[in-house]
Amino acid sequence: MGAGLLLGLALLALLAPWLAPYGPTEGDLLRAKQPPFWLEGGSLAHPLGTDPLGQDILSRLIYGARVSLAVGFFGVLLAAGLGSFLGLLAGYYGGRLDAFLTAASNLVLSLPYLVLVIVLATVMGRSLFNVVLLFGVTGSTVFYRLVRGETLRIREMPYLEAARSLGGSDGHILWRHVLPNLAGPLLTLASFEMSAMVFYEAGLGFLGLSVPPEVPSWGNMLALGRQFLTVYPWMAVFPGLAIALTALAMNLLGEWLRRQVARH
Repeated sequence: MGAGLLLGLALLALLAPWLAPYGPTEGDLLRAKQPPFWLEGGSLAHPLGTDPLGQDILSRLIYGARVSLAVGFFGVLLAAGLGSFLGLLAGYYGGRLDAFLTAASNLVLSLPYLVLVIVLATVMGRSLFNVVLLFGVTGSTVFYRLVRGETLRIREMPYLEAARSLGGSDGHILWRHVLPNLAGPLLTLASFEMSAMVFYEAGLGFLGLSVPPEVPSWGNMLALGRQFLTVYPWMAVFPGLAIALTALAMNLLGEWLRRQVARH
């Protein structure tokens, strides 16, 4: 179910120019604050209603999926790559490198994550690239700790000693014998971290610290709808549901992966 939901969201994001009935910034002030079609005053021309600028909410939801999925996927890809690389080095070689990297990761983890992200996002400025870079670097600490701990355990296994005795290089051993044994835990952690990054991006968007305002995202849609929550609730309800469903799909997939890893 989780994989199916994610696949559907990914297809929506990729095919947004063909599936969305309107452009993401195309507005008509004469149709502003129009309710969904099943409420009085609604129209099938705008199935989920319009926002205060007359922009179609359904179209902005579809285009907003691009931002959330891009941040989740590329942010986790960067975090997993950076954290795994450093974790392999620290866990396999140990010594001063391990002590330095572990102290640095402990320092980052000791800080309130949301406060850290807000401060860095304020300094870096608003762009999709900056948001991905921010989450990728700050999120790498959890991958580092996982990979380091597992590498410390695996490097003492008999099959690694056999590989060393046969003349295997460090790079060959890490690539062929250590990293494949980390695939299951890494995939499981990645799915849960992807869900967290979607939430954090929405939070930054709500505060006006994510993508520029002309780029539709579920976070800035929530921020706009909050002002009219008691009068026109659909403006905030639909982006909130989109965030919740995306997080649910990622968590379902992560839970399934966790069970598969535990079973094998």
